[in-house]
Amino acid sequence: MTELIVMALLATVCWIFRVAFIGLVPADRLPAGLTRGLEYLAPAVLAAIAAVEVVAVVRDGDLVGNAATAVAMAVVALVAHRWRNLTLTVAAGLVSIVIIDLLVLA
Repeated sequence: MTELIVMALLATVCWIFRVAFIGLVPADRLPAGLTRGLEYLAPAVLAAIAAVEVVAVVRDGDLVGNAATAVAMAVVALVAHRWRNLTLTVAAGLVSIVIIDLLVLA
């Protein structure tokens, strides 16, 4: 029950921050440096998530899982570098994860 209360509080705080930044602080009033920095927020979050997943896979010591993870990361990096499109990069990552889950780790 305690976890549920904490999750509800976290969801409420996140919602309040979203409303505050959308409703109270218009995008045209933000400093230019902050606006430029926000452009890189999504890729930075995706990189952090990928780093956590890679560390988890490497700690398991599974050679096949490590190789599959390295190939998936290379494919995602290639797509990101070649097309420079966040949607395509995320799609490549999702497809890679599904392939790894269905074929390698099954």
